[in-house]
Amino acid sequence: MFLKSLSILNYKNIGEAELRFSPDINCLLGNNGMGKSNLLDAVYYLSFCKSCSNLPDSQNVRRGEQMFMLKGVYGGVAEGSDTEVHCGFKLHQKKVFKRDGKEYDRLSDHIGCIPLVIVWPEDFDIVREGSDVRRRFIDQTLSQFDGRYLSALIAYNKALASRNAMLRNGSSQVELFELIEEQMGCAADFIY
Repeated sequence: MFLKSLSILNYKNIGEAELRFSPDINCLLGNNGMGKSNLLDAVYYLSFCKSCSNLPDSQNVRRGEQMFMLKGVYGGVAEGSDTEVHCGFKLHQKKVFKRDGKEYDRLSDHIGCIPLVIVWPEDFDIVREGSDVRRRFIDQTLSQFDGRYLSALIAYNKALASRNAMLRNGSSQVELFELIEEQMGCAADFIY
């Protein structure tokens, strides 16, 4: 699979861009602040439904604009056909993500459809930092290849957040706490 073309409108500092790529090697050249990293981030966004910098979608909209749109056309997905991925976001509205014209019910259904591994200078933290950084990298990579893993990971993190909130607040709802622990256990069995 390879990215054949990319259309960008009002994404970060890029007003409008139409790019075509070679199936071989592509090089991005330009001075600092010209948008090279933002272009790579747009490619990332089309794979993961979010910016690699984890900014809220509203901060990815070009200054002075109300929306952004990204479209990628991918070749080599199925014999003789291309796949088109489209994302549109308007301020104060839900983002729309489509593959071949069909809107996703859940964004997590898209994860893994356009596999991508990106390495930034900050990713050297995977080697230098603690196990939580390595775990997050592994979770993200595995989630692209196994939708069940992603679903279990989402369920586990949701239950973990609920359990931790109950502990912080000193909740005395023992039955609810046990139910949440059970949900965590089921998800953890699959993840670990």
